[in-house]
Amino acid sequence: MLMKKINIRFPGAVPLDALDLALIGQLQSDGRASLTDLARALRVSVGTVRNRLHRLVRSGVVRIAAIVDPARVGFPTRVIIVLNAALAHQEAVERALAGLPEVTFVASVAGRFDFMIEAAFASDAHLREFLVHRLSRIKGIQDTETLHVLSMGKRMWHWVIPQAQVSAPRGRGAGSRGRVRNGREEHEV
Repeated sequence: MLMKKINIRFPGAVPLDALDLALIGQLQSDGRASLTDLARALRVSVGTVRNRLHRLVRSGVVRIAAIVDPARVGFPTRVIIVLNAALAHQEAVERALAGLPEVTFVASVAGRFDFMIEAAFASDAHLREFLVHRLSRIKGIQDTETLHVLSMGKRMWHWVIPQAQVSAPRGRGAGSRGRVRNGREEHEV
């Protein structure tokens, strides 16, 4: 497989190489894998895995966390709510939305709506109480639309980094040719 270095620079982007991607892939498959198991799977030393993982966590590329399935703990009603807010209240609305315990995701968006949130509820009655007695009382919200989630076909933590964003390993000059030895195959960079 031929991998090309892409010279697109995004502010704050952390350069990743094939080993970084392989390590992230292993963690996405089993976030509880030991450093020894990861090193064995990637065919590198434990020290290499430890250093790479530390750098990925420190730079904010990955976070190690337990992910709770709301339905399994009594919150099977999932919704996406899009809403508009008065311009003068945008920041206060965003803070208020983020402070609601049922809300699992808040995004300020461009387009027809100002915000999109995801939330989980114990029942439709709980959702109704939230909409009528809590969301409606946030100053600045002008209108909302609630979308009831029927199923989740894909979740963010399963996202795979596109290969085109992979860079050469650190230490190689831009445009250099060589082999990246990551324990799988050798790639031309």
